[in-house]
Amino acid sequence: MRLHVEASGPADGPAVVFLHGVSGSVETYGFLPPEIVDGRRIIRIDLRGHGRSEQANGTYTLQHYGEDVADVLERVGRPSVLVGHSLGGVVAWWLAQNRPDLVVAAFLEDPPLYMGEMSEHERNGAIPIFGALVARADRWHADGVAAQEAAAELAADPMGQDMCDDAYATRARAQLAMDPGVLEQAIDRSTLAGTDTLSPVSAPVFLLAADDAMAAFPIRHAERLARTHPAVEVVRVDGAPHGIHDSRAHRAVYVEQLAQFLDAHAR
Repeated sequence: MRLHVEASGPADGPAVVFLHGVSGSVETYGFLPPEIVDGRRIIRIDLRGHGRSEQANGTYTLQHYGEDVADVLERVGRPSVLVGHSLGGVVAWWLAQNRPDLVVAAFLEDPPLYMGEMSEHERNGAIPIFGALVARADRWHADGVAAQEAAAELAADPMGQDMCDDAYATRARAQLAMDPGVLEQAIDRSTLAGTDTLSPVSAPVFLLAADDAMAAFPIRHAERLARTHPAVEVVRVDGAPHGIHDSRAHRAVYVEQLAQFLDAHAR
């Protein structure tokens, strides 16, 4: 599997690997400020089927994503701190469980850890949204919509009024580039069906959760995780949408929490 990987910063600096969410790309982390990147080896990965990575319809499962990233981490040459949003957060969790030798610590942004369960999948409010994203991407391609025009459409959508200005273009380009299969497998549950929420995780894990009304990791999931993994610290951001790092009102909170985490684990 050919993956698009971007690396910056000192080659011998602490390695921090960023993993985007479903239908995203490395560009979602283009905004990272100095308090996050300075002195660190920053590695951003387009997951299979996303961005400029290779597409392989029918293979968009947690295990495939995790094994892909493990191959990249092995080439880094030292254990890394993982930072993952949504799907990327579940991939980071999988790696912490299955390849602890590669993981120093993991920062998870509103990961859908329990959404692979049938009962949770059936009440997952993101599923209709995924269907709408597939339909919109199909329309964009059929109409020959350019990225700039697609970004303008996202900016005009009332659902996107809280997003940072840079997020419109990055999301538009990512949704134009993605294999629709990545969302189709999220819709049919096969992407997350293999998530293990019971096995131990030895690396430090911090979880930044969205507001309960908009979260992929709602309060009921936090209560379950506290029973099985009491060492995982969970901070919930009131009013924040699922994409906390893209929220105009909440990006500063994301940066503050991530900077604190990296200061502790990526020095």
